[in-house]
Amino acid sequence: MTIRRASCISFALFLCPLAANGTIAFRFERALHLEVGTAGQVRPIALSVDPATGDVCVTDERGVSFHVLDEHGITQFTTSITAALSTPADACLERDGGFVFIDHGVDGERTLRKLDLRGEPRRFDVEKPAPQWRPDHLIVTADGDYVSLDKYAGTLTKHDAASGRVLWHRTLEGVSEQSELGRPAEAPDGRLYVPGGELHLVLVRTADGADAGSFGRPGTSPGRLAFPVGVAFGPGGEVLVLDRMRHTVLVYDRDHEFTSEFGSYGGAPGQLYHPLAIAAAPGRILVAQGYEGRVQAFGIFGMEAGE
Repeated sequence: MTIRRASCISFALFLCPLAANGTIAFRFERALHLEVGTAGQVRPIALSVDPATGDVCVTDERGVSFHVLDEHGITQFTTSITAALSTPADACLERDGGFVFIDHGVDGERTLRKLDLRGEPRRFDVEKPAPQWRPDHLIVTADGDYVSLDKYAGTLTKHDAASGRVLWHRTLEGVSEQSELGRPAEAPDGRLYVPGGELHLVLVRTADGADAGSFGRPGTSPGRLAFPVGVAFGPGGEVLVLDRMRHTVLVYDRDHEFTSEFGSYGGAPGQLYHPLAIAAAPGRILVAQGYEGRVQAFGIFGMEAGE
């Protein structure tokens, strides 16, 4: 494990409008600093946050590494060559301080792998739910187990964290290889939200993967979804949907009614350029984009956020 210390780039330059009910707003705070690896640049493609500590894990596709930052945005460590990463697609922090992530296994197939808290590989035998299973996205659920998404097959799978055994495997109806589904997210009530990509909506599933409906209206005007790729949840249960092609975050209430949106096209602080990932951290929302290797933090303000 390579230990690297760094500071953040700050501060608030961009104020987003209040939601329709006047209870929550988002304001740009800073861009998080990611240590440049041997490739000379970074490409953050996935974000996850440890709910217990607020630590942030950034999957860096170009640097072939994971960056771990504390709740203040200070780099705690970055994985080194001993991690033996190939093409990491998504990583999450586990309760013991290690990592679970998607990468290629010894057979060359995409699978789930683990690193210990020092960033070194540890054995993890994963049961395949189907012969051609190829996970693209991964989350750690509140019970500590894993839910992965094979976006081309349109399937969700839950694995036991200790044994790697398949707990359930579900096919998402109405999904094709062209749908380009985004990273799932677990709501506070246990439901799973799957960004629909080219379906222009968000799929909702129960905690065991059963169909629980969908929401969203296709389009490119305010309140419409062009290409949703990520979901996070606000402090009052708000559903935040990241739209890659509209370069915005759309805010919905707990009943999936649109209330507001923030972000805009561009490279200035607070603007988004084809963003790839979103995650909720204590008091803020994080958005990653491959362009210029940026992860931006937006503070949450309003009555629901305790202001």
